[in-house]
Amino acid sequence: MRFGQTLLISLFLIGLPKGEASPSVPGFADLHNHMFSEYAFGGAWLHGTTEGEIAEALSPCDSHFDLFSNQGAHGEVKIPFISPLIGRSDGSSGDTGAHFTRSEGFPSFKDWPKWDSIAHQQVWGGHLKHAHERGLTLLVVSMVNFEPLCELMVDKNKKFKDCSDTASLKLQIDAAKRFQKNNPWFQIVQSPSEARSAIQKGNLAVVLSLEASHIFGDGPWKPEFEKVYQEGVRNLQIVHQFNNRFGGAALHHPAFKILFWLQDFKNHGSLLDLLNLSSFGFQYDHDSASGIDTNRTGLTEEGREIVSEMIKRGMPIDLAHLSEKSVKDVSALTLPLHYPVYISHGHFRQAMNDGKFSVYEKSSSDSILKFIHESEGMFGLRTGPEKTHLIPGSGVQNDCQGSVTSFAQTYTYGRSRGISIAFGTDLNGFIKQTRPRFGNTQETCGAETNPAVRSLQQSTQKNPVGTRFDQVGLGSIAELPDLLQDLKNLGTETKALTHSAESYIRMWERALKISKKL
Repeated sequence: MRFGQTLLISLFLIGLPKGEASPSVPGFADLHNHMFSEYAFGGAWLHGTTEGEIAEALSPCDSHFDLFSNQGAHGEVKIPFISPLIGRSDGSSGDTGAHFTRSEGFPSFKDWPKWDSIAHQQVWGGHLKHAHERGLTLLVVSMVNFEPLCELMVDKNKKFKDCSDTASLKLQIDAAKRFQKNNPWFQIVQSPSEARSAIQKGNLAVVLSLEASHIFGDGPWKPEFEKVYQEGVRNLQIVHQFNNRFGGAALHHPAFKILFWLQDFKNHGSLLDLLNLSSFGFQYDHDSASGIDTNRTGLTEEGREIVSEMIKRGMPIDLAHLSEKSVKDVSALTLPLHYPVYISHGHFRQAMNDGKFSVYEKSSSDSILKFIHESEGMFGLRTGPEKTHLIPGSGVQNDCQGSVTSFAQTYTYGRSRGISIAFGTDLNGFIKQTRPRFGNTQETCGAETNPAVRSLQQSTQKNPVGTRFDQVGLGSIAELPDLLQDLKNLGTETKALTHSAESYIRMWERALKISKKL
């Protein structure tokens, strides 16, 4: 065990209340991370690898983008211009793989990893180890796939021909186990006691999770659930981008309504259905006061069954991507037991000011935060570049939208609701990350599109961290400790984050304790 980690544990033990059953563990947690998504989407989306020497794992990539032949680099889909469109945002053209020019990784790292690199590896093993050595002690690795995207990827770029969620998730579980074998400090844990032990030994406690829309396929779900449980999976999201056999999804972009209809038509439709769009897709209720459309679909009977099975096994319930109706149905099952629920990655709707998560159901309403608080659960706060309101009590001027100054606002909002908070980075998960505060580029404070205003905001930034993070933002898992340090530099009280590994383990312990009484 390293001296720094030993000292941290000793300090925690000194302050431990009398009668505490288990010594508190040090460090912070990331509750949602797609470390092995190089194996997702047919292996055709992400460039770069988790393992290997940095020169090879984060090597530059060349594009041979051809609009007419659909021949190109990773990240290109069969519909022209879609990949570049996904990557665009204020101050950035994005970096989604369908490059028109060379994208430079090692050795210059000119283009990636940096905050807007959504199609390049952000969780290389060496960077993860660096983050671990600087305080990251618990990581929830989410195996992810999205079958419609895999089917849209250019065929020549696919390393794996089977686009099914079942096949892709299994590839990623196997990759996680190989990584553990080659890196003993990376310890997959299957219980809260194993997580405590791993961290106390100086290892990174890793919890395996699943995130997919067609999770467990179309056959009986219980045998498939049992398979992944025996593989060591202890978290899962029963719904992802689409409504499925278990319940309704909370959409965060209108495009998913169209994708859902197309997918449903492909599987079940007829020519008559093609002319009747209302027979497919999501049915919504519109709240005129908030402007939010909420999915009418809640948990199905199978959805209630799988939630009950998770409770039986002591698995904390992840509400991420569930429709508000589904969340309400979950509460009917968990509140009577005082069973913990959490969100692995999300936003606080009332804190957002971005025209996206402030108006879509995917963000969490105050009623959902109240539910999490009552259950003594947690919230994995996304580290994206979204605009936020200035939140009273933050002590931080929100003068660089999309950077740490905005994250400080959402963090303060969650703490004001009594919520235990961890990071929910969603690295390698199709989202851009925290923008840099320093550097005179369009990306810095880039949510402000007026050049004069942006220049003024850039000039007001103080107290840099002194690392690459100042210029490139949250480009990889290696910069996550820098984000935490930047919050501290701004005067933010970060105790909830710095103790979040302990908070997660305690939540898991409570779930297991309740399950044993059933």
